[in-house]
This record gives sequence, structure tokens and C-alpha cells, in this order.
Amino acid sequence: MPDEREGQNGERVRLLDVRAAARYLGTTDKTLYQKVWRREIAFIKIGRSVRFDIRDLETLIEQSRVEADEI
Repeated sequence: MPDEREGQNGERVRLLDVRAAARYLGTTDKTLYQKVWRREIAFIKIGRSVRFDIRDLETLIEQSRVEADEI
């Protein structure tokens, strides 16, 4: 599980803004803001900005996994 990803200038990025986090999760900015408002997703508040730790997003993905039923 990656802890960081490459930024635009090759630097390591751990915190993502809403647009990047939404793209990472395959959803929209609006959906992500709704999840923040409902406290359904972990986030970091820096001043008025909302950021997402890539490790929290990975955890969310793993916890949201629904296994298939055996036939």
C-alpha cells in the first residue's frame, strides 16, 4: 500500500486536495464534499482547506470492499 505518490515536480505527496482525492477514488468533487460534511470520510483541515491523507483513502477503499458470494 503506497504511503505517498508523485507530485507534479517529482516530489512526494501525502496529502491530496479535493479534486485529486476525488479522482483517486473515482468519484466527483461534490460527492467527496458531501462525505466530508456527513463525516463519512477522514479529512484534514488546514485553515479553510480540506486535504485527504492518501493512507486514509487506501483504508477507505479496503474497508468498502464487498466480497462476492460463492455460487
